[in-house]
Amino acid sequence: METPEGPSDAELIARVRNGDLEAYGELFGRHHDAAERMARQLVPANDADDLASDAFAKVLDALRAGGGPDISFRAYLLTTVRRVHVDRIRSGRKVQATDDIASYEREPEGFDDPTVTGFESGAAAKAFASLPERWQAVLWHTEVEGEKPAAIAPLLGLTANGVSALAYRAREGLRQAYLQQHLADVAGDRCRWTTERLGAYVRGGLTKRENRNVREHLDDCAKCTAVYLELVEVNSALPALLAPALLGTAGLGYLAAASGAKVGLVGFFVTGWKKATENSTRTAVGAGAVVVVAVAAVLAAMALTGDETPPAAISNPPAQQPTQQPPGTQPTVPPVKPSPTKPPATQPTTAPTTAPTTEPSEPEPTPTPTPPVPTTTSPSATPPVPTTPILDEGLLTISMTPGGRGPSVGADEAQAQDVRFVITIKAPAQNANPVVIGIKYGKTLTWPLSGNPRGWTCTASTSTCTANNPAAPEPLPVTFDTPTGGAQADRTFTVSAKTGRLYDDDSETLIAPPRTDENLLKIVAGKADPDVHHRILTVAPGTDRPSVTLKISYGAALEWPIAKSPAGWTCNAKTQTCTAANPAKPAPLPASFDVPEDGSAAARTFTVAATAGLVSDTDSETLAGIQADESLLQILTPTPGADPNPFVYNRFLKLNGVANRRVTLDISWGRNLSFLSALDKGWTCSRSSDVRRATCRTDNYVKPFNSEWSAWLPGTGAANQITVRARVGGREDTDTVQLPPSTTRR
Repeated sequence: METPEGPSDAELIARVRNGDLEAYGELFGRHHDAAERMARQLVPANDADDLASDAFAKVLDALRAGGGPDISFRAYLLTTVRRVHVDRIRSGRKVQATDDIASYEREPEGFDDPTVTGFESGAAAKAFASLPERWQAVLWHTEVEGEKPAAIAPLLGLTANGVSALAYRAREGLRQAYLQQHLADVAGDRCRWTTERLGAYVRGGLTKRENRNVREHLDDCAKCTAVYLELVEVNSALPALLAPALLGTAGLGYLAAASGAKVGLVGFFVTGWKKATENSTRTAVGAGAVVVVAVAAVLAAMALTGDETPPAAISNPPAQQPTQQPPGTQPTVPPVKPSPTKPPATQPTTAPTTAPTTEPSEPEPTPTPTPPVPTTTSPSATPPVPTTPILDEGLLTISMTPGGRGPSVGADEAQAQDVRFVITIKAPAQNANPVVIGIKYGKTLTWPLSGNPRGWTCTASTSTCTANNPAAPEPLPVTFDTPTGGAQADRTFTVSAKTGRLYDDDSETLIAPPRTDENLLKIVAGKADPDVHHRILTVAPGTDRPSVTLKISYGAALEWPIAKSPAGWTCNAKTQTCTAANPAKPAPLPASFDVPEDGSAAARTFTVAATAGLVSDTDSETLAGIQADESLLQILTPTPGADPNPFVYNRFLKLNGVANRRVTLDISWGRNLSFLSALDKGWTCSRSSDVRRATCRTDNYVKPFNSEWSAWLPGTGAANQITVRARVGGREDTDTVQLPPSTTRR
């Protein structure tokens, strides 16, 4: 599998914030060419290197101060290049000689981008601002830069396939988020029905009837037509929209310099006009002209209202503002009003912010000062207070403390440990809004706090904590017991932070290490049986495991001990495993081994390995072999009246207490005797290569086995001796008789 080379941009940014300047050198090497290309669109070629270097210095200052980007370094850097260029133009106009003092006696004009002002508060801007920074970053590199996934992979710390999947989700997320934002402004039921289906309509995913209904509604509704056209642009024209929106007109030149793409302003607006005129209604044409500009503002939100905004733009809002402006375009200090009686030494200016903005690359026209307007007693209108939430990726940080694992109190260090984290909140300077965090955690975790940590007031019932000092919240330590199992979601906790309009959330998943629990598995003896070893395999109950499996292995003298389809289990004799139907409370599993006839201790040993999630246990037992039972076998001589054949020696082999059981008889005899084949029903006999040995068996013992013999010579000793070894289950008995008998003939 393809893997990215070197650390990602996000990892390098984190190292820079920790003081590692070598990491910033790697970022410089990765993105310097792009910064120079952007600079050459704004200044002569011999000044481009200086402009790019100043931009890198600005970004370094922002990162050291805890601001700047977390992932999307390239887009932030290019916007900074443009911002530094605008600041240079402004600083070059600060001192101008003039004899007309009155012309400067008016309020200075702040920069205002009409595209952003007109559309940033709309549904589309909110949708793009809601995207995660990783999605914004991958849209920039894939759609604007036109880079291949393999080239982007090292920047984002992903594989090439991962980049492709992330880009797909980012595009789909933008469309879906836009539709969800727009639904809040839909009043009529018919408009809502159409808007809910516009995403599928753009991609051709509706039925013929639904397509017809959508088209008919778009012909009559200018508002929904505008939404549709905007979706078309979001779906198919991201490069032509994103670069000019974020970098101004210089963005088109940057694209052409980077990839040779034939992009121009004329083609940009013609694209929007063409899509607008595809609909026959006059209202659609008007809406299309607006939408082309609107979508550009939507995608500009990546630098203006999204994660790219440095803390200075959030923590230092202007005291007053005549109109509601999107975050990031606001000046960091209020405009200065010059004295009406004394001309200023220099032209008043607005202090630049440290955040990149979407200001034009061209110098602003010199404003014509006017005398101050006399203050009237009529109350001035209060500007609306912005309420749109802003995702600030730098607000919340979760980090494991050094040596974050330690033994739990009263527990074995190898078995029970805790995991310690620190939650850090970086609130804006002089923040007066309450700082509240919420902690959600999976079912294998518990509330990680005891009482109120220093600087916080926490409530376990609501899973929330409030900072006592919202301007500088104390680090909040949390401690979780190491989980012993459970799915990933069960071992994950999520922290959400909010202060004012800013919000952020982050998650961590705890690792549940495998461990041994001697109390998990028990092997218990079942009912007493001299012929069968009955065992019960029991697994302790538990709620934090996805499955319970038993692996049964055994020696050569044993066989598979589980009956077919045991209650509560699924077993497989080939794999020698059984899986519990109810992992939380496995049923007892009966196992029955026939008593081994012979073999070494290893051949008579079985082992059970239990696995319950991440917990395991193994037990073994060596089973006893066959035991001697002197009462099992009798060799009987029939009476004359009961002798079935008076011309031979008949001997009845009787077994006691084994009705309907399997019986094995091993028979051997001396050289003066001959074993005659018996024909007892239900018995089978086989002779070995040794002519004086035979084995007779029956699977259902009913009556004694009649063996018939002839003696070639009379006598005593081994030559005239019969030996019978009887085996039934786990018992055996051996008896011997002499032929002919020493007292009687038969």
